Amino acid sequence: MKKGEIFLIPTPIHDKDEFKKELIPPIVFKQINELNFFAVENIRTARRFIKKINPEFDIDNSHFELLDKRTNNSTLQKIISQIVKGKSVGIMSEAGCPGIADPGQKLCEMGHKNNIRIKPLIGPSSIILALMASGLNGQKFTFHGYIPIDQGERIKKIKELCNIAGSHIFIETPYRNEKLFQELIKHLRPNSKKLCIAVDICGINEKIVTKTVKEMKDVQINMKKQPTIFIFE
Repeated sequence: MKKGEIFLIPTPIHDKDEFKKELIPPIVFKQINELNFFAVENIRTARRFIKKINPEFDIDNSHFELLDKRTNNSTLQKIISQIVKGKSVGIMSEAGCPGIADPGQKLCEMGHKNNIRIKPLIGPSSIILALMASGLNGQKFTFHGYIPIDQGERIKKIKELCNIAGSHIFIETPYRNEKLFQELIKHLRPNSKKLCIAVDICGINEKIVTKTVKEMKDVQINMKKQPTIFIFE
């Protein structure tokens, strides 16, 4: 029996109410229409996205498994067993590219162990788009994910990375954006370090600014409740 495949399906990184069909590559349209089995971070938003892609899609006869940070190994194994039997699955995170600071990695890991073909599809990644537009070092960079919540640990991390060459990329929970911004302004070297703030990439409030830390103190950026990427070099 031929095994199914795992398709990593990117979803919009801007607000779903600002949906822009032209930002979705044709291969994503085609692949979604050929699937009826999905492992997704949020079932409701995944169904809404698919219906926007194709209003005629037979959503009621498609199967959705929840794939988030709480998904246990038995659920992952259940999905893998279906793929081994010939059923292909599409993985979708809440926004952006599955497996990149989002669910999907564990299922891909299990897929490789079972010799399942894994196909990443083209789509938006706020991390890469922010780095592209930042003007900072794109040859040597590190994505650190979420910076520590504890203030002491956070400051320690920032100071440690000040001495390591390359671009350092972070994300933060939107309601803590301003706090992280102020910590970076306070603890990065004001004249020698550059800081990029990339807000609401691809959305109507998109703003990407790179300045020295000293210059950034005078820049007005509304990042409250907005998805934001922080990069310094």
